[in-house]
Amino acid sequence: MSMYRTPKVSVIIATHNNVKTIGNCIDSLFSRTFTDIEAIVVDVNSTDGTKDLLMEMAAEDDHIIFLADSMGSIGHAKNIGMDHARAPYIIFADPEGYFRQNAIEFLCIHLDEAPHADMFTCATNCFGTDSYGRTAEDRGKTIGEANVRDSRKQEMDSRLFRSWMFDNITIYRSSYLRDTGIRFYERPGYGSQDSAFRFLSMAIGIPSISVDAIFNKEVDIPTERIADPRVVTDVRDEFRFLKEKLQEDQKLWWRMRLIYWQAYYDRTMQLYELISDDIRPSLSNKIRNDIEEAINKKEYSMDHFDISVRDEMELLMKSTEEFDRYQAEKIARRESARDAEIGRDNRLTEIISSEEEDEIERLSRESAKKSRERIKKNRLDRIWLMDEMARDMASLRMLMRVSAEEMGNIIGISGNAYKSIEAGKRELSWDQYLALLFVFLYNERTAPVVDVLGLYPEQLEERIKKGININYG
Repeated sequence: MSMYRTPKVSVIIATHNNVKTIGNCIDSLFSRTFTDIEAIVVDVNSTDGTKDLLMEMAAEDDHIIFLADSMGSIGHAKNIGMDHARAPYIIFADPEGYFRQNAIEFLCIHLDEAPHADMFTCATNCFGTDSYGRTAEDRGKTIGEANVRDSRKQEMDSRLFRSWMFDNITIYRSSYLRDTGIRFYERPGYGSQDSAFRFLSMAIGIPSISVDAIFNKEVDIPTERIADPRVVTDVRDEFRFLKEKLQEDQKLWWRMRLIYWQAYYDRTMQLYELISDDIRPSLSNKIRNDIEEAINKKEYSMDHFDISVRDEMELLMKSTEEFDRYQAEKIARRESARDAEIGRDNRLTEIISSEEEDEIERLSRESAKKSRERIKKNRLDRIWLMDEMARDMASLRMLMRVSAEEMGNIIGISGNAYKSIEAGKRELSWDQYLALLFVFLYNERTAPVVDVLGLYPEQLEERIKKGININYG
């Protein structure tokens, strides 16, 4: 190494055939004002040119360390990265994502300010809808209320665990990982192999949890289902590995067992939506057998399942055939909604990136036509407008490049109040709708998008211009 000093944070990235995205991911680490970083990239048998690209980048920049791992395991590659990390802080990054603004500096500062914490996390803010049909709004709602939690003194809320395991970017103290000996599950197999690592790190350590979303991830919606039945065994084996680790301390296992089974169900059902139809029945039967065994051993009671999945679990215990039919209908609905959401996001992206005036005019006319169809008998659907604004205000604010606190100040409310509205914890009032509407209308980046979204219908515009009383539907 020719670096002149020890970096503040080691960013570890395990790659496998990510030549299209890894360059952007690494570039985002060093394109900000905070560059006290080393990027440790461990490649796992890539065949698409990823290795050549990484070797070229490492040769040009001594902040980038390239390592190769032929074991064929993403988990093993991450463990290798940990072994080579020199910084006091460690972050594990996704090769298909990228960091925005000064995200890493943000994470470092918060862990600096929490000396009692072993790690700090924030929500992953994905563009559009992810592979499981969840919108960014859906993901935000899984976090719930989150502040500093001491897991050695209280049992963790399952919502926080679920958010921690599936929807976050986390910074760890390297001394904590070294002292506890927490490692990734590393038998060659399917997936990122980080469920056990995340669970163990939060179960043993003292985390500091934030709901601030500062990491953006580009989500690649799979067009083909996973057809290899070995993926079912891989995921279940990782949870067996996690259970064995937890049971090394029976007090820890007893305290975490309920959340373990909730996390197991969440993870296997995420897999369920990604695999092909012909192997779904096999997974259903295996989930049922595992849950039945847990109930028989009194490790879990059906009453403790999250209420949102309790009906599904009861149906699964009753009949795997009925459960599969129910899930097939549920997945079809999600895919239909996802396709509509992707179409909408693509339309917005097209507007944002377009400099063609006629394109903006065309989309504006299209939006106006749809607005007229929605609003009948010259009446305005105020509830619809407020709901639409509440759903899109976060995207519009980010397009303006202002923070939640700044936007709150602009419209005359506190930053916390604004965040609560964006997160869906508080309703948007009509006055706040109007304030946001005119802020977005007078910004050149958001004005055309407001028009396409139909947030300023003709009827409202005419009445505001003429000073006529507005008749709401």
